[in-house]
Amino acid sequence: MSERNVPSKRSRRGSCAALAASLLAAAVPVAAWVLMHLPGEDQWIGAALVYAPKIQWLAVPVVGLVLAMFARSRGLSLLNIAAAAFALFVIAGFEINTPPPIPEDRPTVRVATWNVYGWTTERDLVRDRIMSWDCDVVCLQESGGKTFEDLLPGYESAHSGDLRTYVRGRVLSMDDPRDLPVGPSRMLISEVETDAGRFTVFNVHIPRTPRANPVPRQFRPLIEYIMTGVEVRDELFPKLLSRLPESGPLIVAGDMNTPPTSRYHERVAARLTDSFDAVGRGFGYTFVWRDYFPMLRIDYIWAGGGVQPLRCDTRPRRPSDHRPVIGTLALPAAPSADEE
Repeated sequence: MSERNVPSKRSRRGSCAALAASLLAAAVPVAAWVLMHLPGEDQWIGAALVYAPKIQWLAVPVVGLVLAMFARSRGLSLLNIAAAAFALFVIAGFEINTPPPIPEDRPTVRVATWNVYGWTTERDLVRDRIMSWDCDVVCLQESGGKTFEDLLPGYESAHSGDLRTYVRGRVLSMDDPRDLPVGPSRMLISEVETDAGRFTVFNVHIPRTPRANPVPRQFRPLIEYIMTGVEVRDELFPKLLSRLPESGPLIVAGDMNTPPTSRYHERVAARLTDSFDAVGRGFGYTFVWRDYFPMLRIDYIWAGGGVQPLRCDTRPRRPSDHRPVIGTLALPAAPSADEE
């Protein structure tokens, strides 16, 4: 063998470094996912990972893939491709569902939920956007100001605190539990009737923290901010779940300020169906920084009591800082004469 064909020490070191970096890059998303669940929100590092943006974890194994290709390692390339898929689907929440056909034997209802950013004065824009969606039920959060009074012509409404539920039909009853520990009203429960039938609507707004303070930039105040938010969710989500009816068609919609990687999403998903998770496509992120950087999916339409999600997507956020979520859902079929 000629000296030219013998790898130099520098070349071997470079290959080893590339292989080590590639292996580490593949392991990072898995380690992040483990910390999100063990210890999860019980400790600050897990909580910080749960509530941080998720799409950046995809970049780490992509870099590892480049390094593995540079090192000409097929095994490590496949490993990083698998890690990238894990980051994309499991952590970042990318969905590729095929929505089911619209059933002909069941009534359908179209629902929207939107945190409309209560300080906006662009009433006409908000109204025109909502009316263009042609929804039967619209759940708004941060809508306590006069801007949102009698916003939608042709709709009845229920209102409490910063929550408004508009119904193209009738609001039969409403309840706004006041035993919740944060804010004047974080839950608006309405019995409604539309052309599709009767069902219950929960309009929900779970806050990030007890006070609407900006996110701190210093390390220790930021950790305190995150853990205080966890304490709020620990108290509010059990109260929400305890109020869900045991039977009857049910739709829960709103800004829950918790992503699909959280334990609170897992607890709600044990009782209800996350519409976007079931029939959505793409990331479905609803909180987007300046329309450029996708942050988190924290706004939901949940279905229960025999309600089936058929379609679910998001729309542009303007003039809010949240994207609205629009869903089409099938209500349970009306009982036949023999069943009644």
